[in-house]
Amino acid sequence: MSTGIKTLDGWCEFSDRTGKESIYDYLNLGDIVSEDVVDNFMDMLPPRAMSHGYLQVGEAYDHVYDIDGELRALYMTFAKCDGQWRYYGNCFEWETVDKSWR
Repeated sequence: MSTGIKTLDGWCEFSDRTGKESIYDYLNLGDIVSEDVVDNFMDMLPPRAMSHGYLQVGEAYDHVYDIDGELRALYMTFAKCDGQWRYYGNCFEWETVDKSWR
């Protein structure tokens, strides 16, 4: 887990410096992210799941089988923990456990 807060400007600087434009290259599981990062993804598409302090981006990242053998979608997930937004990876709907194994 990195130190500091990951911001939208930081993502742009990272992209310019490395040539890597994917948010997945910038964020690590558990990173604290600024409100502008969450807002950016909230504004892209209607959210898949959203409540106070919880956001899943509206487009599926991938699909994987769950423990029961059911194929389920994964969604980029942000949730508040101790008052700060954190990146939880790609999770099943309404969950905060990364299942993408990327």
